[in-house]
Amino acid sequence: MPNYTVIPKEFKEAYYAKFTNIDKDKIAELAKEDPVIFAYYFLGKKLRLHQAYIIDRILYSNNKRVAMCLSRQLGKSIFFAIFSIWAAWYNKFPATIQKITTIYIISRDDDASMELLDKIRGVLRDGNVEMDKYYGKDDFFTGSMREPNNTHQITFLNNCPIKSIPPTEKILGKSASIVFIDEAHNLNCDDPDKFFNKAVVPTTAETGGKIILSSTPNGIVGFFYDAIDPDNKKENNVYESIWFSHKVWDDGTIECKRYQEFIEGERQRMGAEGKIKLFQQEYEASFVATETAFFEHSDVDNGLDDTPQKYEYKDSPCTLGIDYGMKFSRTVLTIRTMIKDKIIQLFQYRCPAGFDINQLINPDWEHSIQRLKKRYNLFMILPDDCPQGDGTNRWLEQNSGVQVKAYNFRSDQMSKTDGVNRNCAAYSYRAKLKEGILKIPKWNTVQQFEMKIVQETVQKVLISIKSPTGHLCDTFDSDMMASIPFLDMQSNYDFEVDNLEEDKKEERSSNDDGFRVISDEEMKEIIKNEDYERLAF
Repeated sequence: MPNYTVIPKEFKEAYYAKFTNIDKDKIAELAKEDPVIFAYYFLGKKLRLHQAYIIDRILYSNNKRVAMCLSRQLGKSIFFAIFSIWAAWYNKFPATIQKITTIYIISRDDDASMELLDKIRGVLRDGNVEMDKYYGKDDFFTGSMREPNNTHQITFLNNCPIKSIPPTEKILGKSASIVFIDEAHNLNCDDPDKFFNKAVVPTTAETGGKIILSSTPNGIVGFFYDAIDPDNKKENNVYESIWFSHKVWDDGTIECKRYQEFIEGERQRMGAEGKIKLFQQEYEASFVATETAFFEHSDVDNGLDDTPQKYEYKDSPCTLGIDYGMKFSRTVLTIRTMIKDKIIQLFQYRCPAGFDINQLINPDWEHSIQRLKKRYNLFMILPDDCPQGDGTNRWLEQNSGVQVKAYNFRSDQMSKTDGVNRNCAAYSYRAKLKEGILKIPKWNTVQQFEMKIVQETVQKVLISIKSPTGHLCDTFDSDMMASIPFLDMQSNYDFEVDNLEEDKKEERSSNDDGFRVISDEEMKEIIKNEDYERLAF
């Protein structure tokens, strides 16, 4: 259960008293010291209890930094608009040699930052309407501005500015009284952590100013996640951490009831769509990795093929994908080929748990590499580049007589030589399945099941594609590796085909090592025309 922030009873009582037990003759004086009163009597806005509590923490916390993890539509933009207007209007945080309050606001991107500034202008216009009731002046706030006054900046007559800044290093070298980052966990920049630490943090170093972060969660990494510290791992967090789900708004008003009805509707809708993790993230403000099925079940079903399993096949070039198992996962061997523009699975063997992978190079074992070479027209072997397969892979490279390309599919990192990782291959594999080019055999019910449970887990930095906890996807991994040469992931992909037939060595242009290099375009033409004689197998 998330450790949500609880608003103290004493604060609630003090909050409600601000709208009932107040000396009307002291409103101007009280508004200068209290943003809640300022909002109510000057801007015509009644801050909700949770909004008022956040402002209280910004003002009176011992921490100069405040991080707020909030459900969607709790009014974080409005409360900050009110707070920033109050701070700049009264010059509450003077800093630098100019002794002015300088406020920078940052959001997901430049457009979002400007949109946030425009919301501040909207609150000022509402303030004009409220103050016109008492002063007969319809530009009480907007008439109290000076240049620069544009889409990126508001400047009051006391020279205090509110500026919108994109999440780039444009803010470098500036000094601020307050930096507010909206959508802090969703910044649209190359490296949000680097931007925050290199560009944002220094802005308040000299001024002793405040850094305020606000966002819905997006995964379980990043500077915002560290600031909230949802698991309370830090003994001395430099942030005042505030954490509210949608349930924090429970004042019984009509607006509140409509909001909660909307939330319940979203819960049902997103649950029916299999997006309950996303609901938890957006409205329960939970730090979860969002998970969705990687393959649409209909795509797997539509991709089923009647081609029977072929114990032996020599009519077209074949690939072998090897996924090595460990204690619980399985070692799987998969043979793929191209038949009439379709990527067809000819054979798959799922080894028993605890299988001794040394059997793979034992010529007496039924499905050893030596025997598979005799049964299929192999031109490439694609094994998993993992510690348990290291010895077998080295043997393959030295003794198989077939080109070997190992891939590390237990990592989300790019291959150093090919620029391909598990995700690259998986997305290409899925695309070919959806196009109807890659086929799944009807006889392979185990792989059909594993493909239907594979999940795409979206975190802040990584997208992980794997089976859910407690399940395996070894047949899919093996099949994906076998499919790589046919997936068109690389425009300059070359196939090296070994010629082992002595009587044909003189008929082909060959290297000293006995390999002929065939370009990608030539291979596509060979497969399309089924002109396999050109491979001289």
